[in-house]
Amino acid sequence: MSEPSSFLLPVGDGHRLYVETSGNPAGEPVVVLHGGPGSGCSPRLRELYDPERHFLVAFDQRGAGRSEPSGETRANTTAHLVADLERLRGHLGIARWRVTGGSWGATLALAYAMAHRQAVSGLVLRSSFLPGRGNVEHFFAGLAGELPAAWQALSTALPEAGGRDLLAALTTRLSEPEPAIAEVAALAWLAYEQAVSSPGASAAKPDAGQRAALVRKYRLQAHYLQAGCFLDAAAFLAGCEALAGLPTVLIHGREDRVCPPANAVCLQAHIPGSRLIWVDGCGHDPFHPAMAEAWRSALAVPPGP
Repeated sequence: MSEPSSFLLPVGDGHRLYVETSGNPAGEPVVVLHGGPGSGCSPRLRELYDPERHFLVAFDQRGAGRSEPSGETRANTTAHLVADLERLRGHLGIARWRVTGGSWGATLALAYAMAHRQAVSGLVLRSSFLPGRGNVEHFFAGLAGELPAAWQALSTALPEAGGRDLLAALTTRLSEPEPAIAEVAALAWLAYEQAVSSPGASAAKPDAGQRAALVRKYRLQAHYLQAGCFLDAAAFLAGCEALAGLPTVLIHGREDRVCPPANAVCLQAHIPGSRLIWVDGCGHDPFHPAMAEAWRSALAVPPGP
């Protein structure tokens, strides 16, 4: 096993990706795609992989986490991220790798597999997000009846939205040059996200530096969500049909409010031969014991030839 090592990879347009490799250099190559968009790759994600079995490649997507410039939305679309993945694979000299990701990372994994199937040995996807307006409207409007207190708190923080297009109001505020205005929006988004994904958990209290990072993260996320993640929903599902025969495991918590369980049902129906694993009593948390166990078990099975 090798200790984690990191480097910055120039990918064009002024962007440099923060990349970290770890695990067994002679093991199965596995790449990790983080969610968000814009969240960055948490070091904790390494806990979900076997350092003796896997050569793990984790990186922060354009503008996210430790990649540079932080929070940059220019030249930052799904097509750019797919191209970055292929550039990274070539840079590391990897012939084929298993592509893994959760939430938005699952969407990106599928988009990459559609474009570069010959480079993908298999897919392991958790809590899958679907592009288009459906999941966005579910998160910012559809949960109002299910989590009224959390939704009302977000709506109250954005009075200019009049209880309607909260994402548009957040996008406007996050683009404000005045840090205090942008930070209010970022903190309101964070509180709502935490209430949806981890009901009853203690709310985080970011310090000044963390608040600035949150603004960059949510500004980038809004950039993607406002554009439907730069993917056509119908074309995306049609592209999934072409992945027939590619070893694909879908893992989804039955109580996921962030990415509805219907997403997994839809993807399984559109990816012939895919396997869907339900995790009872689990929402969107990748580190929930039951979710982590299902994830490790799926990765322990080689994807095949």
